[in-house]
Amino acid sequence: MATAIRKVKKQASRRKVAIEQSLGAEANPLWEELAEEAERYFRLVSELKTLPPDDPRRTELEGELYASLSHLAVHAKLLLERAEKALK
Repeated sequence: MATAIRKVKKQASRRKVAIEQSLGAEANPLWEELAEEAERYFRLVSELKTLPPDDPRRTELEGELYASLSHLAVHAKLLLERAEKALK
C-alpha cells in the first residue's frame, strides 16, 4: 500500500508542476494553501486514529476534520477552475 501511495503522490506532483507552469505565479498561493490544508487534514486523521472511541476530544477533532475537508474542497475547486482556463 505504501508503494501505491508513493506512486499517487509522484503522479500528483507531476500534474501539479504541469498545471502550475500553465497557471503562472498567481496560483502559487493557492498551491501553498492547499498543501498546508492537506497536511492539517492528515494530522487530524492520524490523531483521530489513535484516540479511543470514548475520548471527549474526538467530537472537536471530527469537527476540525470536517472543516479541513471543506477547505481542501474549496482550494482544489479554485485550482481546478484556474487550470481549466489556463489549459484551454
